[in-house]
Amino acid sequence: MFQLLSNIIVSRFYKVNAGFFLFSFLILFAILPGPDTIKLHQGIMLAVVSSADTALVALAVCSLYNFKCIAYTIRELSLTENRFLYHLQGLSNVRQLILMAWVHLSIYMPMLTYGSMTAWIGFQSQHYIGGMFVLATQFVMTGIATYLSFRKINSTWKRPAFQLPSMVIFPNKNFFSYLIHYSLNNKKGAFISIKVFSMLALQFLVALNADKVSKENMCFLMLLSISAHALLPTYYIRFLETEMIFLRNLPLLLYKRLAQHVLTYSFILLPELCFLLYNELHLMSLSAILSLYLLAIVRLTLYSTVQYLPMMDLNKYTGIVFIMFFITIILLASFSLWLFICTEAMITVLLFSIFYYRFEPVLLKDE
Repeated sequence: MFQLLSNIIVSRFYKVNAGFFLFSFLILFAILPGPDTIKLHQGIMLAVVSSADTALVALAVCSLYNFKCIAYTIRELSLTENRFLYHLQGLSNVRQLILMAWVHLSIYMPMLTYGSMTAWIGFQSQHYIGGMFVLATQFVMTGIATYLSFRKINSTWKRPAFQLPSMVIFPNKNFFSYLIHYSLNNKKGAFISIKVFSMLALQFLVALNADKVSKENMCFLMLLSISAHALLPTYYIRFLETEMIFLRNLPLLLYKRLAQHVLTYSFILLPELCFLLYNELHLMSLSAILSLYLLAIVRLTLYSTVQYLPMMDLNKYTGIVFIMFFITIILLASFSLWLFICTEAMITVLLFSIFYYRFEPVLLKDE
């Protein structure tokens, strides 16, 4: 039975999340040289067991990964091809709990290993309370995950002892939130990677502006962040024009179709806006921060629009992104950001109104 669950749930988990683990490994262990990496993680572990604030941050990170593991297991148990696993309810409760605990520990192992090493560092440095706190949180998270899987298996024939409240993010899906749902569900790996890169670029901006504000540095790194988001428009247009192609038959006005992209980019760029307001408001004017935010929205909307141009492919699109990046850098010294915003907004509206209904969605399927 252990081998069966390993093949169906555990192995698939690591295959599906291979990109996530590779990216995490590169960020955590491959940037600095080996000795520096060891010192960095020793410092992080020591901070976790010696500081309440750092421990709460670590608890939040562990909880997010634990939630990811729980959501994956519940989803796999709900799949039609895995319904035969409900026959596990024929086993004793103890046997079921052992199996579900083993499954969760197998997919939670990376975080459990890091947590165990943190607890060991805490005991070695005589931070016994911090070490015990780390071990206790790992135990509690494993217990919660095990119970939820156990309840899922047995939900077909007996009522659970208590009902957990259901929490749904964006419970009401509407036309303007389709792309946000798509980002957070279908493309969450790419979306998270883009946001991490973007926030690292802005953190570098904070370091460069520590002493004085440099307009060139500020705009260069923000444009780099915008370029990092340029992958999202390609996903969105392909999604809208293939999986959601029925939207073309709905009686939606053209401005609403364009507004879908504007509102989506306004939402996904809020972390960058909040970051700049929190870290740079004392050095940059509110007008400058808002201009960067609006430029990002308008430019990404323009990137979505240019994909409706005839004979547009990924190579041409990538070229447009690079050309606009360098043209902006070159002309930045002579023109205001607001001029770029107004010009690109007018071009976006013009191109979208001309080419949207001329677009042939079937071309996307042949690429």
